[in-house]
Amino acid sequence: MGKNKFGTFKGVFIPSTEAILGTVLFLLMPLLTADVGFIPMTVIILLAHTVTISTAFSLSDCATNLNKIEGGGMYALSKRSLGNAMGGSIGIQLYLAQAASIGFYSIGFAEPLRALIIPHLQMIPLFSGTSPEAILLQKQIIATAFYFLFFIVVMIGADFTLKLQSLILVVLFLSIATIFISPFVSMEYNGSSIFTTNLNLFGNRALTLPIFFLTFTQFFPAVTGISTGVGMSGDLKDPKSSIVKGTFLSIAVTMVIYLMVSVLFSFINKDILIQGYRGQSPYGVILTELFGLGKPFPWNLPGFMILLGVLFATASSALSVFMTGPRTIQYLAKDGILPKRLNFLQYDFKKDGTEPRYAILVTFLVGIVIIWMGDISFAAIIVGILFLVVYGWVNGAAFLERVSRNPTFRPTFKGHWAISLYGFIACILIITLFDWRVGIFVFVSQYIIFRLILKYKSEGNLEGVWWGFFFTLIAKVLDKLKNIALDSRNWRPIVSAYAYNTGAWQETARLAEEIATFQGWAHLNILSSPKEEPVDYSTLKIPCSLVEISEPAKTILTLLQTSNPVGINSNTMLLEYNDKVDNVSILNKALSLERDILLFKGGENLTKKERLDIWWRGERNGNLMVLLAYIINRSLADEGKQGYKVRVIRKLQENEETGATREEITSLLNKARLSGEVLIIPFDSIPFIETLESVSGSASLIMAGLPGNYIDSKKRSLFKLNEFFFTKEIKKYDNLPPTLFIRSAKHIKLTED
Repeated sequence: MGKNKFGTFKGVFIPSTEAILGTVLFLLMPLLTADVGFIPMTVIILLAHTVTISTAFSLSDCATNLNKIEGGGMYALSKRSLGNAMGGSIGIQLYLAQAASIGFYSIGFAEPLRALIIPHLQMIPLFSGTSPEAILLQKQIIATAFYFLFFIVVMIGADFTLKLQSLILVVLFLSIATIFISPFVSMEYNGSSIFTTNLNLFGNRALTLPIFFLTFTQFFPAVTGISTGVGMSGDLKDPKSSIVKGTFLSIAVTMVIYLMVSVLFSFINKDILIQGYRGQSPYGVILTELFGLGKPFPWNLPGFMILLGVLFATASSALSVFMTGPRTIQYLAKDGILPKRLNFLQYDFKKDGTEPRYAILVTFLVGIVIIWMGDISFAAIIVGILFLVVYGWVNGAAFLERVSRNPTFRPTFKGHWAISLYGFIACILIITLFDWRVGIFVFVSQYIIFRLILKYKSEGNLEGVWWGFFFTLIAKVLDKLKNIALDSRNWRPIVSAYAYNTGAWQETARLAEEIATFQGWAHLNILSSPKEEPVDYSTLKIPCSLVEISEPAKTILTLLQTSNPVGINSNTMLLEYNDKVDNVSILNKALSLERDILLFKGGENLTKKERLDIWWRGERNGNLMVLLAYIINRSLADEGKQGYKVRVIRKLQENEETGATREEITSLLNKARLSGEVLIIPFDSIPFIETLESVSGSASLIMAGLPGNYIDSKKRSLFKLNEFFFTKEIKKYDNLPPTLFIRSAKHIKLTED
């Protein structure tokens, strides 16, 4: 058969409708309605359908945004929005749920059929036992026999399968019509009238919240069949139109049917229907027995039609998923999501064939395992949750697309982000109702699959809507952040770093990373002349730009004054010292812009991180030095590395006392909850630089105040850099360990008032 062959009715409506109108309608709905009553059952039906309706809205958003929809159904739609890694993990879970559910439907098919055929097979030992183990074995044999039949039908091709599905749909609606006609026929069970004249509004027992939610979880699987129609996406003439129209039409028709039968079942005598409870779940007379299947002809016709409905519903569900499941894994293989050894799944072993027959064969093997695994109740919970996770992420994809406002997301279907968000949240809540522990297991499994695909198939790149979503989120937060004052209580470094291609740019980059890793930002500009070889900065953890220059000082001065696209300008400048550059002009401009200055000298010698010496001359610079030391050590600790041992050193002036100064600094550090050894050096006539050499000559890194001089302007002492004075002072540090000269633009408080 050729691709894109089926229309809306045959390709989407029929598979979805037959998957929704399953055994729950015929076997479980009468008991549930009798147990909780008409009003609660109506609420449950409507509540359950809000999830599928919101999912249909989300599917329509994603589908009408694409020019071409490939096979794979919900996998194909979610992959476009969430990327290969996330979409692939969803697709794998969708396939596992589809493949396993075929086995469940086959067991469900065997359940009512066993009672019919066992009496005729009593002469065979395997079918003569009545123990629970013998009954399970009998069901497994019957299920396997018909499972082979389903397999052969699907192997013939989707065209033949859908023709058969059309016939099944007719029989299914005739069975439902039998239910609607039954009140007008005088029907009795054990001498009592089946139908009463009173509507059972509130059920057989007092309704509690646990009973309501239990009933909801028992009913909800009935409405989750929309994935089967969507799964035919690769075989539709017009998938964009058919997925939308077929899904909504199927939901509308089946919801009306469920609401109508809930009215009818509410008139059934609940005392006849319910015989008792196993745990909190009711059990009793099934609809086939109630409608007289065991009676002689023609009184058994209603029961026989219901039996046909049960059998055809389960058979059609199995056939629908048997068609769509292999197509999901076929496109997972085509998209390179699966390991290469599974690439054969995208092909047909029939020459010039287009059916996924290899995938059908593999799916057949998965279903066989499910049939013969014994007790499948726990596996059924897992499969149900897998479907819910897939539906949840389809809603999540549409929600993320809507709120991210990506210009490429232009669906012709007019949905709303709130609908998709509701669908996502509802799916998560329903998972917790089923089994929150299994839900966590499924989500963890999906995360592992996602990480494996991301690493081995997507080269570590997260694709899809994520960039746009986080961009929109960050842009909104930054817009709010611009209106919040940054003061000493919430200060953090926002660093513009400048280094030279021919200098110690790697060490400057590393220092910028250490300052920015713990709750800060940093951006590195590597200045390079056109003649110099470009550097590889791809391994850096901070944003980096390679800036071609002719005059470094003018370039930095220009960069200092440029605006930031997000409206948040840097508050700190980290500059690699270069004696061939007009540092004074750069630093004076930074001072006028009220930027904290970090001038890094001798960075090429920073090979170890053992001891950091802070030379304290006052709180203005000292507070910033201590805070930066804390930030750097926290960053190193977060990376699992050993931090610096910090010493805070103060050389006393002539009139200062050792004890009082030590107490002052120690008290400040303790109040600020910052650690560091306090070292007080008594006043003497030895030049400061010589003291610094003797005390910190073995340090890994030194923090000191930026050399400068003070001028008197209107009786205020102002810090001002003089080129001659600065050059002379900075040269004194040539033989010292790497030094970070610091000048704080504002007074930063280490403690709250």
